[in-house]
Amino acid sequence: MPHTKTQLNCFDLPEMQLVENRLKEINTYDNPYLSEVTGYILSQGGKRIRPLLVLLCSDIYGANLKTRVDVAVAAELIHSASLLHDDVVDNSSLRRGQPSANKRWSNPTAVLAGDFLFARAYGILSSYPHVLAIMTNAISTMCLGELNQLYTHFNPYTTPEDYVSTIISKTASLLAASCECGAVITPMPPGEIEVMRKFALHVGIAYQVLDDIADYVLDTGLTGKPQGSDIRNGIVTLPLMYLLANPGTRDRVQSLLQQKQPLEPKMLAPELAETGAIEKAAAIACHHLERGIELLNSFPPRPSVLLLETLTLQFIERCQTLLNYPPLTQDLRHPPQYTRP
Repeated sequence: MPHTKTQLNCFDLPEMQLVENRLKEINTYDNPYLSEVTGYILSQGGKRIRPLLVLLCSDIYGANLKTRVDVAVAAELIHSASLLHDDVVDNSSLRRGQPSANKRWSNPTAVLAGDFLFARAYGILSSYPHVLAIMTNAISTMCLGELNQLYTHFNPYTTPEDYVSTIISKTASLLAASCECGAVITPMPPGEIEVMRKFALHVGIAYQVLDDIADYVLDTGLTGKPQGSDIRNGIVTLPLMYLLANPGTRDRVQSLLQQKQPLEPKMLAPELAETGAIEKAAAIACHHLERGIELLNSFPPRPSVLLLETLTLQFIERCQTLLNYPPLTQDLRHPPQYTRP
């Protein structure tokens, strides 16, 4: 189904400014070193998708504004804490185009700052036990997903089932929890809450697949992190799985992985072109996004539901942009315009 470019900007939601204000307010501690590190990660902004999902889902049937903002802020604190830890695990040097916290300070500092943000989130959610239970379950699921990925580095026998399970755990679970938490603080019927959770899982899967594709085709200036960081660390994502599944490219790619040496996307440019791996991966992402939109049709056409659809359509636009991106072997000095949703 063709889609036209969306006009609404979900991120202009007035409540989002309340979330930003609250994040600044709570980032005041007696310890100046801590506030510098946590302020650094929080001020980098990012897309704020998780708090946005909380706010939109909690607006469908209506909820107390303070509660909505509290839960949205906690969702962003949890996400930011996980980023601090992820950069340590991945030994990343960049985050959102800036030096990562572990690079700027140290691994111990980044880990402890992440722990502190988790604690601040728990403190906020302690007033909402049901929401706290959902979020803590999501955090444990995220940790399991990251562990599963860590122990499958350079594994050419990673299955599609392994991959989907991992990205649901490490990425989609927090998106789903954000939607579910936004829903449970409202009078939304339980059946619709479950549909909303499934919507978020589909969007979360697509979101991670698109991020995995970007690792192959977009340079650092567009993604804010080093190009090829996944493949360099031996992470087997969907584009690479298509190369492993193709009889004509399997042997070389499998041999490269078994050497457990850092790889670069351009090393696999011929195989990516031959198999259409990027296009196939993008098609999978678009399928999940279309499925998410279908699930939204079960909700009343209220403004927040329409904004959730708009957000999903923005990801479909991103998917189509990545499909049109030039192959790695072409001159990337003048790439087509790319807009992060």
